[in-house]
Amino acid sequence: RVSAGPYPLELRLYNLALGGDAIGDLGESIVSAEDALELAAKTSGERVEKADAKKFAERQAFGGAADGEGEDDSLQRAKQGLAISTIRKARGKCAVQSRRGDTMEIRYEARVGDMFGPVYDSSSFRGTGQPYAYVLGNNDVIKGVDLGTYDMCPGEVRELTIPAELGYGAKGSRLFKQIGPNAQLWWRVELVALNFIKEGENDNPRDELYEGLTKGL
Repeated sequence: RVSAGPYPLELRLYNLALGGDAIGDLGESIVSAEDALELAAKTSGERVEKADAKKFAERQAFGGAADGEGEDDSLQRAKQGLAISTIRKARGKCAVQSRRGDTMEIRYEARVGDMFGPVYDSSSFRGTGQPYAYVLGNNDVIKGVDLGTYDMCPGEVRELTIPAELGYGAKGSRLFKQIGPNAQLWWRVELVALNFIKEGENDNPRDELYEGLTKGL
């Protein structure tokens, strides 16, 4: 609150970015559509129904289409070309699995071509070397990784073979010079934490786990 001057001003600052970074690897915002709508409701005084916000978020996840509706044939074919292999299952119970809007913390290794191709990115040498965090379904990772990490449990490890259409497409990548046009990619992904739930802590269903957080809302 600023009292100096002829009119007192009250300032409210909102930071919706995860980890302080509002822009993901693809140059797009990592703030979800639902979060943006809720912030708009707070700042404008308008009430946004959660159902409307959820529907809006789903339609924005993949270029405005939800659950395959309105997608072109090339994207549908690319989804069919995405190969997902679980090479390690999570130990213990898996009461909560990843879904759209969840916060994912992963360790990963990314290669061009297949598992024997050159490494172009890895959480071990990205930034501090800590697990990389993103919001599932929010387009701040390539589509192949987004689609390939649904229904995961903390501790699970997957290998993804990603067609070019779900990676960097016909143009390749300007950031990663090793990725040329129409390059297939290979990722090894370990889900370290899901909404801060780690392996061995995933005993309670989602509604029970967050019951204490949602009381009074």
